[in-house]
Amino acid sequence: MACFLVRIIGVLCGSIGMILTWIITLMPQWRISVIAENNGQTINRIDGQWISRFDGLWITCVNNGHMSQQCNGYDSVVSLTTDLKAGRVLMSFAVTLTFLGFLFSFVGMLMSQCVENTKHGKRCLLLTSGIFYILSVILIIIPVSWTIKNIISHSCDSIVCRGALRIELGEALFLAWPTVAFLLIGGIIMCWVCPFSRHEERGTYAPPRDQEMVCRTRQIEEELSSCNDDPPHI
Repeated sequence: MACFLVRIIGVLCGSIGMILTWIITLMPQWRISVIAENNGQTINRIDGQWISRFDGLWITCVNNGHMSQQCNGYDSVVSLTTDLKAGRVLMSFAVTLTFLGFLFSFVGMLMSQCVENTKHGKRCLLLTSGIFYILSVILIIIPVSWTIKNIISHSCDSIVCRGALRIELGEALFLAWPTVAFLLIGGIIMCWVCPFSRHEERGTYAPPRDQEMVCRTRQIEEELSSCNDDPPHI
């Protein structure tokens, strides 16, 4: 029962990580471009007077205080920076791996509850889903860390960059870290289930079935009758 509850926690963590992976992949708030306040004593934005731009992996959005947000796709791949180009590829693989990991873990849980004599197949499915979750963590960390590094390296102090364009970290980069945490927890649990199940299987006594008992009884009776029929040797 305890092992089953742990598996449920792993499936839930993996499903939450999968949904968050889809969200941060589609969010436009990876890189935010704003203008620094002309007054060097503060670092406030002029969002009501100047247009703010949000750059994501697939779309870019423009917003200010006088009109609604407008989002459009990129005109060409050339307009993307190198980190966002790599983020497109790696996050696409991460979305695929998280979906496969959730699918394998869900099927493995169904096999453990609905089908008997499938312990080996169930362990393989759960172990594969855990590996997929851990690989997706690596694929998410690479573009997120790369983008954060580039934004921090191009950032400047508001006193030095008065009225200049300033690049900030988007919400998607902050949401990526709880996503990594959920996927990592789910992957560790799914990989830990396999050796635990083997230990559980070794320590469990499986009584013989009725059909096997009947076959063994008949075999013993036939051996006894054959021994009684043999003539005694002098």
